[in-house]
Order: sequence, then C-alpha cells, then structure tokens
Amino acid sequence: MLLRQVSQGDPLSNLVLEGMIQSAPILNDVDFYTKTGAADSVKKSREGAEDPTIFRALNTSNTATAPTPEYEPVSKKIISFDAKVDFMLEDRNEDPVAELAMQTKLEAIEAGYVLQEKIFEGDADSVATEFDGFRNLVADAQVKTVATNGLILPLGNTDTKVTAQQEAIEALLKLFATVRGGATHAYVNEYVRIRLVSLAKSLGYYDSIQEFGQQIDRIAGVIIRGAGYKKDGTPLLPLTETVGTAASKCSSIFAVRWGERINLSALTSVGVKARYAGQTGNFIINNVNMDMALVLQNDTALVQSKGWRLE
Repeated sequence: MLLRQVSQGDPLSNLVLEGMIQSAPILNDVDFYTKTGAADSVKKSREGAEDPTIFRALNTSNTATAPTPEYEPVSKKIISFDAKVDFMLEDRNEDPVAELAMQTKLEAIEAGYVLQEKIFEGDADSVATEFDGFRNLVADAQVKTVATNGLILPLGNTDTKVTAQQEAIEALLKLFATVRGGATHAYVNEYVRIRLVSLAKSLGYYDSIQEFGQQIDRIAGVIIRGAGYKKDGTPLLPLTETVGTAASKCSSIFAVRWGERINLSALTSVGVKARYAGQTGNFIINNVNMDMALVLQNDTALVQSKGWRLE
C-alpha cells in the first residue's frame, strides 16, 4: 500500500503528507505494509540457500522437507518533528491556528528532504536512529559496474554517437532485467535522468503515464525518476563517484522492484500520524510521528549500477 493509504487520513495528517511528498516524491513509489511492535523478523527465503525439490517419479510419494528459512530482523526507526506557533499572534489580530497549519506544512516539506536523502543514504551503523537506505541495504552481489571506466551517455546523430546511445540504452535495459521479475522503478541523478529520457525518446523506448496529475517518465515500461535533492539543494546520487579512470564523473542508478511485504518494501505501524498537541506555555503545537524501515526481502529486488557518465 502507498503511504497515503496506510496513514490516518485526517486533515492534519493529510496536510503533512502533502508537504512530505512534495519534497520526497519517492514516497509515491514505496510499498508499505503495517505491523505492530518495534520490529519485524522478515522471512527472506523458505528454503534458505537450498533449491526445493519439485519433481518425483511415477507412483512415488512426495518427500516433505522441513524448511530452513532465512530471517532478517528489521527495526523501525522514528521520524518525528513538532511545529509550534506563539499564541501572542491572537492578540495581534492574526490567526495562530492558520499560522500553525502553514508552519506544519513547511516543517513537513523540510522533513521530506531529509527522508528522501535517507532512503538513498541512510546508515544505521553510523547513526543508530536511522534506517539503512539503498546504498547500505543493497547486497554486495547486486552492486554492478556498467563499464570499466564508466559509460558515457552521448548526444549527437553521427553513426558513432548513435551506436553509443544504443549501447547505453541496452545497458540500461539489462540493468532493469537484472532485477528478478523486472524493475518497476529506477532512480538516477537528475541530470542523468534528463539525458536518459532524451536518448530513450530518440530510440523509441520512451513513454509516459499520468500519476496524481503529473506526467511520469518511463523507459521500456520502467518508471524512471530523478533521485531528488538534499535540503541544501545538493543533488542526490551526484556525479562524483569514481569508476576506473573516470575520476569523480560517475553516478549510480538504483533499479528497484517494489512490493508489499515482498521484494523491496517498507515497514510502518500506522504511517504518518499528526495531532494537535495543545498549548504549552506560549506555544500551540502540532506533533508529527511516523515509524519506518526499508525491508529488502529479496536481494535481487535492489540493484546498484555504478559508472553512468554524462561526459
């Protein structure tokens, strides 16, 4: 389910959601599931590393084998903030309640920038109150390099450039196919997204859909989104990674297959819950909380591809 579906749905919570999604558009993609308690123990595989036996000879009985499941503990992390307004505004013929609503949405927008960043870069080992983001969640075996010294995404219509463009789109499609069942979404540097969309349009792999009133870019049926920005405007998944001799010119693409408690999903208790916390001293306060953790139930549902270049 989407975060909108698992959250409370009251006007204040909806106001917060609107602000958070404005700066964290990835929340339009994440599949959430709800569970009470502070954590979940996710069954990653029924059989563990063993392949199940599915064949038998004629006139023989099945041999039941006890499963050896592999579990992954997942701890929820709390996202929380308060918005407050001085009640003196009422004595100045201003509306403190309206101001509190505005401040709550602004706080939600700021929180969204942080949440968008942590979905990519969160590191629970470094900061215990954070959940692991894509970069720390991806399995080592699912970190790929697209080319030894990075793969340039060229513009131009010469035979050499067109051949290079075809090779780049083919590499992108292979990345999508690396995800078991196929990727549903790909997240890229904002400038890389623009270049990939240009190449896909030129080569006939581009289409778009409407979602929440916005046009969504797709390449070969996979939604391709810019990774967005940090609060200070710095782009996420920047073109600063080094691959081979391409010093500080590369960026990663994360290909994802979202699912509700399958593949890659997110755990929460009740989604976003906002409440009016009353007046404390000189201030009226809105309190916002959400607990969350990314859950990688199938390692092949999250693939990182390094080495994408614009030059």
